[in-house]
Amino acid sequence: MAENMVSGNTTIVDPDTGLEYHITQGQLDAFNAAYSVALTESTQEHLTSLLIQDEIIGQQVEFEQQKNEMLDQAQQIAAVTAIAAEIEVADESTKIGMEKYATDNDLREIKQSTRDKYAASIEGMVVASRTKNMLEQYESTIVESTTFATQASGTVQAFYDSAAVSIDDLYVNQLNLAWSGITVGVENEFWTDNLNVEQGYFPDPSHEFEVIPR
Repeated sequence: MAENMVSGNTTIVDPDTGLEYHITQGQLDAFNAAYSVALTESTQEHLTSLLIQDEIIGQQVEFEQQKNEMLDQAQQIAAVTAIAAEIEVADESTKIGMEKYATDNDLREIKQSTRDKYAASIEGMVVASRTKNMLEQYESTIVESTTFATQASGTVQAFYDSAAVSIDDLYVNQLNLAWSGITVGVENEFWTDNLNVEQGYFPDPSHEFEVIPR
């Protein structure tokens, strides 16, 4: 490879064919910039950030689905409540017709299954919203902790293929990521894993901490 001092172009010679390729400084700069971006975007940290963003979108979709389910169940509850109120104040002739309508349309009572679905959908909305917020808040710590755990265990690909996210049952401010028998829990700057030990917290080095047994 040789550089022309007059034009500023770079000449690359194929050692096998002797063909010459002339490249301008602008082309070199564009290549170097693209190569730098490619290196950055191929790191595990960047790929994990993309995975987190996909999960955030997934939680938002889940929230909307649970909200729609809640509205459907609420409408059924409201319909039963409304017709019951109308039957209560109706005269006898009207009441007979309204009771038949309620029976034909399965509006005689609020079913337990409807109550259960309504409650479950509200809980689903809360979980999806909290999970999304925690993913956003804990992103940098998730990247750091899962990068360490996957490299230490040789499960990088398994993490991207099967990682599942959930809020811890006991520590409601802890977000757990599980894959291939490994669980990493993240809470703000702190994270714990059960890769080789049953317990242990590994915080950001700039923070004081104490080990809290689980």
